Amino acid sequence: MKIFSISVLAVFLLNLPGQALEYGVGPLNESDTVYFNSRARLEFIQGKTQHINGSFTFDTGNPDSAITAKLRVDLRTLKTGIDKRDEHMCDNHLHTVKYPYAYFELESVEPVSSLTTFDSAYTAKASGSFYIHGNFRKTNADLILVRKRLPTGGESIDVRAKFSINLDDYKIPRPKALFLKLAETIEVEAVFSGSTDIASKSVELPDWPELK
Repeated sequence: MKIFSISVLAVFLLNLPGQALEYGVGPLNESDTVYFNSRARLEFIQGKTQHINGSFTFDTGNPDSAITAKLRVDLRTLKTGIDKRDEHMCDNHLHTVKYPYAYFELESVEPVSSLTTFDSAYTAKASGSFYIHGNFRKTNADLILVRKRLPTGGESIDVRAKFSINLDDYKIPRPKALFLKLAETIEVEAVFSGSTDIASKSVELPDWPELK
């Protein structure tokens, strides 16, 4: 009876007008993965990790309002399939001892009104800031979003985000051992789900300078 009452209350709250919901991301959800893809002339290299945490907020009663989010990825856990290459990438490329995390702050999504419908995929454009290697830059990402109801009475939003970063723009050197095998532009793809059933994790952004 107590579990049923909690579920009924959750459904009621989800349908209140102007109800801003918090969607927790992580920890270590098996379906959450961030990919860093390098498509150099000599070799394709993919680094990936499931260590993504954070949260985003969406006001279901005001679908024209912005979605906001702060996410953190543990770069120390990136795996490319070769241990020695992982070591070189962390030590000589990303300098993860000093900069162990990358961050993304989502500032706006257009359009978001489509998220009033459940179980349909929608494309959207996101604007925000990407933090890595002691700097951050404004960036735009292509999104695919799917809003779902959960058996518990809560809801989730599945996200697939894609954007690119230029290593020189972020002052990230290409180690000599990988210079010809690592592309100057890295494609970043994040596939994750935020859920009202997961406690949102507060992410504090670092005080890094913005690069123009």
